[in-house]
Amino acid sequence: MFKFLKKQPQEKINIAAEYTHTPLSNQMVMLFAEELPMLDSMERAKVYRALEAYNGPQITSQEMLPEEIRRIMDL
Repeated sequence: MFKFLKKQPQEKINIAAEYTHTPLSNQMVMLFAEELPMLDSMERAKVYRALEAYNGPQITSQEMLPEEIRRIMDL
């Protein structure tokens, strides 16, 4: 009866992920934010270059990542 008093669940939005200029979905940006610090600087640079060179639809899953990135991140 008093549903308007209940707190409505809100979709979690990460502001930092919203303002990145990558071909990744918000979920994938958050995944990369967790995984990239574990790579050394040379591997991170290769991942960044591969993302910059990527020309395709938005990446929403690990299977959609370029082969080079999957190999580097051991996915």
